[in-house]
Amino acid sequence: MRRRIARALTRLARTLVRPVRRRAGPNAAGSSLLGPSGRDPLAEFDRLPAPLRQWLAEAAMPWSPRSALRIWRRVLRRCGGDEVMARREMSRIEAERLAQDVRRVWGPSHPYLDLRVPRGAGGPSPRSPRGDARRKARRASPPGRP
Repeated sequence: MRRRIARALTRLARTLVRPVRRRAGPNAAGSSLLGPSGRDPLAEFDRLPAPLRQWLAEAAMPWSPRSALRIWRRVLRRCGGDEVMARREMSRIEAERLAQDVRRVWGPSHPYLDLRVPRGAGGPSPRSPRGDARRKARRASPPGRP
């Protein structure tokens, strides 16, 4: 009798407590972007800046409004407030993440990985001046020395 009641209570508790983590559907194939979502993703989406909402409407991956906004703010800061350049950078970041997912799910011989534009071919990427100085210092040092 006790066991039956305990099972019923356990089943009831499972129905009342919904998992916070979204589950990957058959088309998501374990995307790296799936994770905890906010309480009301539609309200979060409505509060996003208009250029970011437009970019998300055309995005290839299922971005959560929270992570998209966090990356958008960082990219916009790096681009000096230029929204067109920020959208390009968001697309570049998405292509990199998509390539990582493709490589992980289907392997390195997937045709998508051959179609990607090599780094630097799509124009200048906004980088921090500190990182540029490090790269120049590495190039300037003789081989075998750090």
